[in-house]
Amino acid sequence: MFESAINLLRALASLKLTLLGIVALLVGVLLAYFSQDRSSVWILLPLVILTVNLFAAIIFNPRIRQNSGLLMFHICLLMIAVLTLLSQLTSMKGRVELTQNAAFDAGSVTVVEQGVWHALDELQQVEFVQGDIQVEYTAGLRRGPTRSRLQLSDNDMIVVGDNLAFESRGYRFYTTSNKGFAAMLNWHAKDGSVEQGAIHFPSYPLYDWKQQNQWKSPTGEQLAFELMIDTPLDPEHDWLLQRVDRGGYLVVTLPGGAKHTLAPGETLELDNGLLEFEAIRMWMGYKIFYDPWLAWFFAAALVGVAGIAWHYTLKLSSSGSRRSAVVRKAGRGRVASTT
Repeated sequence: MFESAINLLRALASLKLTLLGIVALLVGVLLAYFSQDRSSVWILLPLVILTVNLFAAIIFNPRIRQNSGLLMFHICLLMIAVLTLLSQLTSMKGRVELTQNAAFDAGSVTVVEQGVWHALDELQQVEFVQGDIQVEYTAGLRRGPTRSRLQLSDNDMIVVGDNLAFESRGYRFYTTSNKGFAAMLNWHAKDGSVEQGAIHFPSYPLYDWKQQNQWKSPTGEQLAFELMIDTPLDPEHDWLLQRVDRGGYLVVTLPGGAKHTLAPGETLELDNGLLEFEAIRMWMGYKIFYDPWLAWFFAAALVGVAGIAWHYTLKLSSSGSRRSAVVRKAGRGRVASTT
């Protein structure tokens, strides 16, 4: 039984299996990329095959075991394969939109990719409030730095950007190019209750010509909204996108087609309640990334590069020594023949 297991493990060290695993991994990556749910299931099996294949090669290939640098390199490759497998099982990617002055709610996160071992329990513990948003633009509407301020639970304020993350509970939040304006609404029901909400209009200034959205009231009335910005953007000059620079009003279209204009602070009386347009604010889109193995990836890569460098340094040194010995021997032969 033990001998059969050894023979099986030796067979798993085959280079043909390595080639098969690489091809399967390539196909798995393509299937995962083009699948609707971006599932990592297609990648897991090829990774397992390559991990077992590399482990078997380290054990049964004497050329690897007898060279310290080469052994170090292959052990690091094995670590990277294992870490990649763990990353696929535990990592998470998502996105969320947050309105100014609104607290982060994990329930509003759209999960883009999620490993089968990843639970969102820790994400529920992330707490911060969206603060002011500023986005620099140069002439020609070329987007520059984004500065999104977040207020933490201890009242500290931090700034997040496209390449400057806010990290909490292992989750990293980065700003995206997706941002725009939001209409803050209050719905006053007949029974005296009040519901608050925000309508996010399409990304600005990408869709400055189409600041429209729809909303269904708590009593079922379907309303259409169009946000009209008082100060239009100027594509010929540098400018700063932020809430204080933009005033505006809201055009509300009722189910029958009647239109009403609301300025911030004004109300519209409907059959089943009162709609109040409170204010114009901004919203910011974030991408969320979770992978606890990144530091280990970096360490394994550094050690692996050191190992392969050591291997080739010794190899070149040994080759140079052999060439020197051959030259010296040839030189002694010529002297002897001349004499």
